[in-house]
Amino acid sequence: MTTPVLTFVLDTGALIALERADRRLTALLVQVRAGQARVVVPDAVLAQVWRGGSGRQARISALLGLGPQRCTSVPLDTAAAKRIGTAISESGHRDVVDVHVAVVATDLGDAAVITSDRADLVAAHPPLVSRIVDI
Repeated sequence: MTTPVLTFVLDTGALIALERADRRLTALLVQVRAGQARVVVPDAVLAQVWRGGSGRQARISALLGLGPQRCTSVPLDTAAAKRIGTAISESGHRDVVDVHVAVVATDLGDAAVITSDRADLVAAHPPLVSRIVDI
């Protein structure tokens, strides 16, 4: 019997914590590399933190390079933009990145969201409250 792989959606705060070598995100990266967990990075989150990949961002580059079984990005394409816009209209929460994270997590069903800002994600989509992991 195989152990189910846990899925985590990372928000901007999670990627910043990874850049800063936060022990919890470093431990998650070890789990991801071992195939015990996988992470999902919405492209809006990546756009908010990406500054070229050098220096501190080597950890983010390494994470993104692990391949789709361990680290998946979710495009911010036209279809996603329309869904995010609709969700903004429904929730009243205006931050595109927060709402993209909420849409991705909702699509994944049982994924947890790692964030440094619980209040923003709950404002974007209140049912996420039980799936948030604070850093």
